[in-house]
Amino acid sequence: MVILKFTVGITSGSKACMADGLHSASNIVTAFAIMLSHKIGNKPANSRYPFGYGKVEFVAAGFISLLIIAGAVTLISVSINHLLNEPSTPPHFSALLMAIISIGANEMLFRFMRCAGTQLKSQTILANAWANRADCFSSFAVIIGVVGARLGFHHLDPVAALFVVAVIIKVSIKILIDSVKALMDSSVNDVYGEEIETIVERIEDVRGVSGLKTRHIGQKIWAELDILVDSHCSMREGHLIADRVKKVLLEKLRDLEMVLVHFKPMEDDVC
Repeated sequence: MVILKFTVGITSGSKACMADGLHSASNIVTAFAIMLSHKIGNKPANSRYPFGYGKVEFVAAGFISLLIIAGAVTLISVSINHLLNEPSTPPHFSALLMAIISIGANEMLFRFMRCAGTQLKSQTILANAWANRADCFSSFAVIIGVVGARLGFHHLDPVAALFVVAVIIKVSIKILIDSVKALMDSSVNDVYGEEIETIVERIEDVRGVSGLKTRHIGQKIWAELDILVDSHCSMREGHLIADRVKKVLLEKLRDLEMVLVHFKPMEDDVC
């Protein structure tokens, strides 16, 4: 797709098609980053990295987004320069055909990668999936640019290229923000909190849940929570209840990799 888009973009004179080619090229870089981050991220924890290598995935996703933004900024300069020049010959219809092929191919890639990314809980795969969906929009912009230029609106092609760049930057900034949040241990209670509390509160001898903390570690979730037990329960009984809670959570939530459970006495309650 990259080779075809650049070739057609050069031969047809379509700047938007060339911009679309750069967008597709960024997906290749993303794919290599995904493979590399998964290879590193799956390495077992050791004495130097006792919490494992899971967060390398977010580093890779952030790096990818910065590369994409850098390429987009270059395209802005090229497109603006083209806008300031005198109108040229409108792009050939081959750019239109290329855009239609691109939309079909990228939509299939988007659906496949979104499914895989959701099942694997992989930020980089999901990021690449949405990059492919953005590629669909950028190819649609190519269609508008080519048709408009053929109808006499000669500057519509570079305008379409600028639209493509705007889509690329928007998607890349979102990926970058999500990566930074994950690296800073942003809470995922909005996704898992209610489910965890519901499961724990149904366990025998647990009177309630407080202080739930969750975070992403690569493709997995780590959780830490306080459970309330009867004030008359012994230390041994409290530890047994906490162990039971941990076991149940790990069994019922496959996304959980690590669970830390603390217990607190609940005053004015009866076992």
